[in-house]
Amino acid sequence: MFEAIEYYQSLAEKFDSRILFVPGIIVVLVGLCIWLAGLRWRKVLGALAGGCFLAGIGLCIGNYGLPVIITVTLIGIALGALIEKVMLGIFGTALAAAIVITAASTIVEQRYETSNNYPRWAEYEADDAVINFPQAIEITKGTGHYILSEIIENVKSSLASVASASTAILIAGFAAMMLPRIFIAAVSSSFGSAVIFVGMIMLLFYKGSKPVNFISDKGSFYAMVIFVMIIFGTMVQLVLSPPAAKTQKAGPEKNGDKK
Repeated sequence: MFEAIEYYQSLAEKFDSRILFVPGIIVVLVGLCIWLAGLRWRKVLGALAGGCFLAGIGLCIGNYGLPVIITVTLIGIALGALIEKVMLGIFGTALAAAIVITAASTIVEQRYETSNNYPRWAEYEADDAVINFPQAIEITKGTGHYILSEIIENVKSSLASVASASTAILIAGFAAMMLPRIFIAAVSSSFGSAVIFVGMIMLLFYKGSKPVNFISDKGSFYAMVIFVMIIFGTMVQLVLSPPAAKTQKAGPEKNGDKK
């Protein structure tokens, strides 16, 4: 699976600069807002989470065209804006399960030999190739489908992975119901941290700096960085977005008639 990611990196560095540079900066800025202010902008965060969640499902379950994915994304945005608490609960639970499943899949892959029959695009392997937006979407979707299928196969071969994912879902669901503010802040911080990293990787692809190799060589370090970012972002949001004060309307005092 890592070879597929490295191959994707070699192609992503040939994406048109208009796909990587300005969008990468925008993604980083959006990630910063989500990371530190998601709890305050909960409705906006719910809309983003809903759009990402339904778009992700659409990309995972079938090879649909761009119009279908855009339609599904817009539906997710609308639902997320209407029922942001529910959507953030679902999104956060799915995010927790995805993190555990990905980590478990990585461990399983290190123990067992996996297939390296990942998709390739030989027509874009030339050094002077420039990959435009439609081709970039095709390459990203193809690589994503392969990685997802590998993760599913790895998890299916390990009962411990299934148990870990189920436990993560139960814990996240319980936290969403019992501690909604802390849960939403943690989800926002996690989501924002991930978006920041995606934006940074896009910019590093633009520079040709091979970020996948750096992250792979220092995986534990970057995992610690993300963990610290999540904790810091959660704390900042809880401090800067305190719960609304409960005001009680005091009734007028009734003085008894003096006799």
